Order: sequence, then C-alpha cells, then structure tokens
Amino acid sequence: MKARTCLHFLWHALRLNVDPSHRVPLSLIIHLTSRCPARCLYCSYDRSRPDRLTPAVLCRILDEAWRAGTRRLHLTGGEPLLREDLEAVCAEAGERGYFISLATSGTGAAERVPALRKCDQVMLSFDGPRDVREKLCGRPTAAAAERAVEIFAEEGIPFWTTTVLNRFNLDCIDWIVDHAAQHNTVANFVLLHARPPGGGTLLHPTRPELAALQPSNEEYRSAIRRLLELKRKHRPVGLSVPCLREWLEWDDYTVTCRTQRARRYRRCLAVRCYCEIAPDGRVFGCDHPFGQNYPAPSAIDLGFAEAFRRVPWQTDCRSCMACCYVEANLLFSLHPQAVWNWLRLTR
Repeated sequence: MKARTCLHFLWHALRLNVDPSHRVPLSLIIHLTSRCPARCLYCSYDRSRPDRLTPAVLCRILDEAWRAGTRRLHLTGGEPLLREDLEAVCAEAGERGYFISLATSGTGAAERVPALRKCDQVMLSFDGPRDVREKLCGRPTAAAAERAVEIFAEEGIPFWTTTVLNRFNLDCIDWIVDHAAQHNTVANFVLLHARPPGGGTLLHPTRPELAALQPSNEEYRSAIRRLLELKRKHRPVGLSVPCLREWLEWDDYTVTCRTQRARRYRRCLAVRCYCEIAPDGRVFGCDHPFGQNYPAPSAIDLGFAEAFRRVPWQTDCRSCMACCYVEANLLFSLHPQAVWNWLRLTR
C-alpha cells in the first residue's frame, strides 16, 4: 500500500476517533454483478437484484468515490470475473490510485489474467482439501479454485485464500495454513454469517442447510484457539490477534450482530468509513442489512457522495462478529497490533 494512502487512512482514523460526526467512505465494496456460477452451501447471496452498474456508471462512481475520500476498492459479486469489462474497470481504478482488491471463486481466472494483474490483492475462496471443497461448492468450483492457485503462481498475481469456517472444514485449519505457506501467501478465515430474523429473501441455502453447517460454540472456540496458536507461531494467518481474541469472547456464533456491546468490542467506526454498492446501485453501510427490502439510497440516481451521506448509520447494532468490521474497528481505533498486522501483510 502506498505511503500517501496510509497517511490518508491515518488522518481520517484520527478524525474518526475525536469527532463522532465525522464520516468518510474510506473503503468501498462494489458488487459488480449478481451473477455467479457457484452454489456454495454457505452462501446466501441475493441473486434476484438486477445488474445496473454499466461501464459508464462505474466510471462515474469511481470518480465520485475518490473525491469523497475512498482509497480502498474491493470488487466482488456474485462472481466479478464474469464481467467482460473487468480489465477496463481495474484499469480505471488503478489510474485513480485506488488500492484494489478482488474476491473470486477462481471461475474464469485464466481468461481474466490481464484484469487480475491490475489488482493489488486477490482474495480466493478456498475451503480446504479437494474433497471438502467439492462437498461445499461442487466439483466445477472446487477445480476452478485449484486451477486459480496455479495461475496466480505462474503469473505472479498476489493473492490470499479466504475460508468460511464450518462443520466440514474445522479440522482442516492446519492443512489450509500449510497450503498458504507452500504457495507463499496468507490464509484468511471468516465465520458463518447468520441472516438477521426477517432479513431479506433467503433463496439459498435453506435454513436447514445452513444449520447443518453451523459448528457448536465450543467447536468454533476450539478452532479460534488453534488460529491464535498458529498466528503466534508466525504462521501465515491473515487475521490479527486482537480480532481473534474478540471472536473468542463472542458468546453465541449463531448470532452475527447484537444490540449490546461485547466486552472487548469498540464502538463501530466501520459503519462511518465503509460502505457497499449492490449490483442495482443501492448503497449500504454494512452487509448485515444487505439484501433487505428497505429503501437504501441509490448511487446511480443520487450520485455516490449523496447516497453515502443518506445511508443510515446510527442503528441499534452495537457489536458483530463479521471479521471485516471487527478488523476495521480495530484498525481505525488505531490498535497497534491490528495496524502493524495489516501494514506488514499488505506492504
């Protein structure tokens, strides 16, 4: 990450900590498409929304977001590699100076190498050994992830693996971390996210399918303790130690967010400096209400800056276990261990 980008983040982190009214979209997630060929058992992504982010709209949003203060851009979907104009999108973002990350299952990676080369970091969904990946994501997606690792190594594309921890792969943590070490990369992990009651339309997976994947609280705590052990042994685990500690103290892993502040949890700075744009142009402050049918402001109709200004951020949510928000809160609270962890890993 460039020094001037780090200084930009530091300046706004200081303001976020001293001024409760300060808001700036430092980190922006754009869902380039709702299309995805995979049907991963743990994924409840809403594919019913139309794709309205045309090349012209995206170009305008990238301009407006940069002027509003955005410096980190995360491209996802659906499957972003399905966008035929992905290389042009990445080129536009790179010319403006964004730090670009992209999340993918690896499907179509061979055809998108020129676009992937323009990213600062690729996050590859990778859920364990081949038999586990096939069980969770199906044979085509499992094979695509394996081929993507080979392509990234051949092309020198910087990537991390991302693993959704669930009942099928809890005993694969060491294998996944060893795999990352063998490929000179980093293994990141997330927990299953439960939909809030009444939140949106859950088309896939069904609630019984999701429940079948859910480890018990003690199984999750045992896995988190193992991740802490590996992290302290300087193994390539992406999550910071303070994030893992906060995870360890979460009382019920079937609940993603709560109205009470967890003991270690800081106030939510993430919702003041972080947002997402859905494929239909709606802007959200975080992914907990993502997919719910409330009138989120549109970056297409209002412009990005005005849509971000209108995003409701004073909610009843006081703490969550979603790693991106836990890490963001730690980073923008200027927690020394978290800051050093991410500076070291993204240098």
